[in-house]
Amino acid sequence: MVTNTINNIASPTSAWKFKDTIWSMGVYGATVGAGVLFLPVEIAMRGPLVYLLLIILSLPLSMIPHMLICRVFMREEGPKDKSLPLFNSFFDHKGKKAIKVFYCFSNFPVTLVYGISLVNAINSYVITHLHLPGINRAVLSFIVVAILFLLLSRGRDKVVGMMSVLVLPFAVTVTLIAAFQIPQWNLANVMPAIHGVGQQPVGNSLKNIWLTIPLITFAFCSVPLMSPLASFYREAGHGGEKKSVRVIKVAYISIYASIIFFVTSCLLSIPHNVFALAKSQNLNVLSVLQKDNSNIVLFYIAPFIAIIGMTKSFLGICLSVAETFARMVSDALGEKEDTPHKKGKRIAWLIMFSISYAVVYINPDVIELIEKFCGPLQAIFLFLIPVYLIYNRSALKSLRGIRPVVVLIGGILTVSALFYSLF
Repeated sequence: MVTNTINNIASPTSAWKFKDTIWSMGVYGATVGAGVLFLPVEIAMRGPLVYLLLIILSLPLSMIPHMLICRVFMREEGPKDKSLPLFNSFFDHKGKKAIKVFYCFSNFPVTLVYGISLVNAINSYVITHLHLPGINRAVLSFIVVAILFLLLSRGRDKVVGMMSVLVLPFAVTVTLIAAFQIPQWNLANVMPAIHGVGQQPVGNSLKNIWLTIPLITFAFCSVPLMSPLASFYREAGHGGEKKSVRVIKVAYISIYASIIFFVTSCLLSIPHNVFALAKSQNLNVLSVLQKDNSNIVLFYIAPFIAIIGMTKSFLGICLSVAETFARMVSDALGEKEDTPHKKGKRIAWLIMFSISYAVVYINPDVIELIEKFCGPLQAIFLFLIPVYLIYNRSALKSLRGIRPVVVLIGGILTVSALFYSLF
C-alpha cells in the first residue's frame, strides 16, 4: 500500500552523488530555455514593479510547487508496469486515464513552442548571419523535428545525460552573456521606466503585476521532468523523497540566480526602445543584440545559445510526454505489460512526430500559444491538482500546511490571470 511505498522510499542515501548532479542539471536544463529568453523583453515592457515581483516571488512560486508535486509523486503506490508516476494511485481507473490524457495534452504544446522557435532561430541565423537565402520551411522543419525525435528515442537515461551535457555550455554562456554586458550597464536605460511608475494609474500597475505571474510560472516550469525524477528516486538506493527534494532545491536556487542575473544585465545594458522593437516583432532578447565593435562576439554566438536552450528544453519536456503517451497507446492496443510495447510506441511516436512537423511548419505565434494555451493547462497540473489531492487523500495528509496554501494561491492567481488574457 501507500504506507509501505513511503517506507520503501524514505530511507535516503544522504551522500550527494554524481547522478544527483546529473538530475539537478537536468531540471535546470528543462527550465532555462526559450521561455527565459523572452523574459527580459516582457519584464522591460511591463516596468520596474514587475521586475521586483520577479525577484521576490519567482523562487517560492517555482521551487515550492515543484517540491510539492514531487512529494506527491513519490508517495504514490509503485506502479505494476513501468509507467511514470502521474497521481495514478490516487484516482480510479477512469481518473488515471483522464490524468494521463490531461498530462500529455497540457505539456505536448510546450514542445511545439520550442520546435517552432528552434526552426525560426536556425532560419534567422542563415539569413541574418550567413547572408544566405532562407531554407525551405518544409524541409528545415522535417530535418529539425526528425533530429529531435531521434535524440529522444535514445531513452530516459541518455536524454537526461544529453540535457546535462547541453546545460553546461548553455548555463556558462548565458552567464557570460550577462557578464559581457556589464560594461554597457547604464541606469539611463531603466530610468524612464522608473519615472513612469508614479505616472501610471494604480489599476494598470496592479494589472501588470497580476498578469506577470503566469509569465514567471511558465519561465520557471519544469513539471514534465518531475515525474521521471520521482520515478528514479523511488528506486532502492537512489535516496528517496528527501534526496529528490534536495535535488530540486539545488536546481532551483541555481535557476533563480542565473535568471535574475541574466534579466538584470539585459535590462541595464539594452535601451528600452530595443525591447519595444523586439516585442513588436515577437523576438527573444538574443535576437535584438546588434552587431557592433563592443559585442561582435555576442552577435555571433547568441543564436547558438538560443538553439541549445530550445533543444534541451524540448528534450526535457517531451521526455515524459512521449513515455506516457506511448504507454497509453500500448494499453489501447491491448499490449501486455511484460511486452516491449514496440507497436504502441511506434504508433505514438508517429502521431507525435506528425503533429509536431505540421505545427512547426505552419509556424503559429509562439507567445500567443504560450499565454492562451500552454500556461493555463500547466498551472492546473502543477498547482491545483496536487493541492486538491493533498486535502482529499488521507495518504497525503502529512503534506498539509502552509506550503499547499501558498501553492493554491499561486495557482488561482496564475490560472485566473491567464484566462483573463483570453477575453
